[in-house]
Amino acid sequence: MKEPANVTVTASVTVRIEGNVPWQWRVGSGGNYVAICDPLKITLQAPSWIELMEDISSSLDALLKDLLESNELDAFMREHGWNLLAPIPARPKGMRFDVPFSILPVAAMEANDSQRLLHQ
Repeated sequence: MKEPANVTVTASVTVRIEGNVPWQWRVGSGGNYVAICDPLKITLQAPSWIELMEDISSSLDALLKDLLESNELDAFMREHGWNLLAPIPARPKGMRFDVPFSILPVAAMEANDSQRLLHQ
């Protein structure tokens, strides 16, 4: 009988944020989906809706990790009125930030801000 290979499993910890990030989206001239977040000055594009949603989550996670590393996270959170729903682990390796965001088509954002689609 073979011995199991040495496998390192890193537990993933999700740190949830109380807040909301508004995004607008449209389909670009080349057919890609484009998302714009004016408050955070982020623009993304992806070939599919699903990939765009994943990219938004990943970009928010990366932004918050960069702010954590540079000791600017607390000030950023206060500035945007966001709160941590759980403490950040002492060893943040494998940690992921989860930030709710709303996304509307560009025309809908301009016409009626009350019909939001919320991704949580």
